[in-house]
Amino acid sequence: MLMEGAKMGEDTGNRAAWQEAVVRAAAEASRLQPLAQGLFAAAALLIIGQYIVSPLSDAFSSGDGWMLREALANLVDAAPAVVLAWALWETHGYLGRLAKGHVWGAATTSFLGRVGDCLLWAAILSALVAPTLRSWILDGFHGFDWRLEAPDLVLAGLGLLLSLIGRVVRNVVEVAATLKAENDQIV
Repeated sequence: MLMEGAKMGEDTGNRAAWQEAVVRAAAEASRLQPLAQGLFAAAALLIIGQYIVSPLSDAFSSGDGWMLREALANLVDAAPAVVLAWALWETHGYLGRLAKGHVWGAATTSFLGRVGDCLLWAAILSALVAPTLRSWILDGFHGFDWRLEAPDLVLAGLGLLLSLIGRVVRNVVEVAATLKAENDQIV
């Protein structure tokens, strides 16, 4: 009987420690969420200005057909930046779920996977897709082009890591929820 009381006290202590960790995570996420939102807004404005407004303005002011093709090529170059901005939006969503105390929900952890997917796609777009499409727009079809640089490899590696973490943690959370439901039925 004394052992059961000690075990119950230990469970209560563990539960309190867990609740405290959730509250701390929620507070930190609440503090960081506006930063993620601000970074997303700033990135969106910079993308619009750098890749859309400025090139199109130059193209229309010059009246040159070549400048219009260059403006279109700049839109293609914007693709990796747009996907990275989307990663910021997913980060904002992840922090929002944490701020509400949903630390280990499957929906919360899937945000990590989506951020990783965005990083991976940005690397692929930057290294392979954008250079090829840009070349086709400016020089005509002559095969595939690529531009592999160290930041693209780092981005791809971090994307793979976050995608894996998101998927693994989501699976663990789903299994834990199933086990808890089964345990609750037994008790």
